[in-house]
Amino acid sequence: MEQGLTYNVIKKEGASEIVVTKSRFIGLLVSVSDPSEAEAYIAQIKKKYHDARHNCWAYVILEENGCISRSSDDGEPSGTAGRPILSVMEGAGLVNALCIVTRYFGGVLLGTGGLVRAYTDAAKAALEDADIDSIKPGTLIKLSFDYADEPMIRRFAENTGFFVTGSGYAEKVTFELTGPRDRAEGFISGIRDMTAGKVVPENAGEIYY
Repeated sequence: MEQGLTYNVIKKEGASEIVVTKSRFIGLLVSVSDPSEAEAYIAQIKKKYHDARHNCWAYVILEENGCISRSSDDGEPSGTAGRPILSVMEGAGLVNALCIVTRYFGGVLLGTGGLVRAYTDAAKAALEDADIDSIKPGTLIKLSFDYADEPMIRRFAENTGFFVTGSGYAEKVTFELTGPRDRAEGFISGIRDMTAGKVVPENAGEIYY
């Protein structure tokens, strides 16, 4: 993942419908977790709007090595539908999101510029209707410790911006904690210092949260 970037994700899906020179454009913006989920959603929409002339789409997925993006003009002239939809999403910093714009042809050709504007406007309207949240770069840290150390470790985590996202209680307490990426090294060294080296946190990788 690229260092330090903040992205936006879909909290509540957005929908739109516009009419341009008798053609009807129906936009939908939803959250997806991976390409397979996006493709399944596209198939679902194509089935729902099977009588439409075009179901154009774009999605952006955040993966370990960065963002992957795909788009389709679905029969519209090249570059007039999928790419404009994708541009709206990228401009909004969206990840893990899919936008589909369905067109019912109204019998009047819009031309290249008209198509780009129509698909852009439908995607923007769906974006305006959606609720979005920001996600930021973080680190997942795992550690195990004695029961007596739990109150101290919880306080230190709260004071450094880390929170418990998973826990287990057996012979020892195990925590998974998520917090700001730029504070991870300080958190790890702080835990080592306060426990005199008894607890050695493991950096379990970079995430967004």
